[in-house]
Amino acid sequence: MGTPVLSPEWMKSYAELWNTTDATREGLKKLSMVVEYRLAENESRAGQIEVNAGEVVRAGAPTEGVKPDFVLTAKVETWQRLGEGELPAAKAMVTRKVKFRGSMSVALANLPGLEAAMKMFGQIDDTDWSVD
Repeated sequence: MGTPVLSPEWMKSYAELWNTTDATREGLKKLSMVVEYRLAENESRAGQIEVNAGEVVRAGAPTEGVKPDFVLTAKVETWQRLGEGELPAAKAMVTRKVKFRGSMSVALANLPGLEAAMKMFGQIDDTDWSVD
């Protein structure tokens, strides 16, 4: 059995990958933000990262009292397609396959880093995509 997607353990692996990937760490180094990812099928299944100058400094379950700057909610199938590179991040947001809350202008200005962050969903080894 794998690690459930967006679980605290999965988010820690995601953070390690983020911090070792130039497209996210260097590409988003001008940003400091809190990002929350959610599953549309079960919005209580959520993970949060805090990014400081492009580096993830905290990853895990959403922290009470910490308001995310960006919230991205999508079905498991959409997260998988983003992770496989089948669905571009911009198209996913424009077509509302990913429900996006936050500054769209900031997201679009940093699209290469956002694309890389979405593709990382498909790069975490042994991900359990089941929703329960």
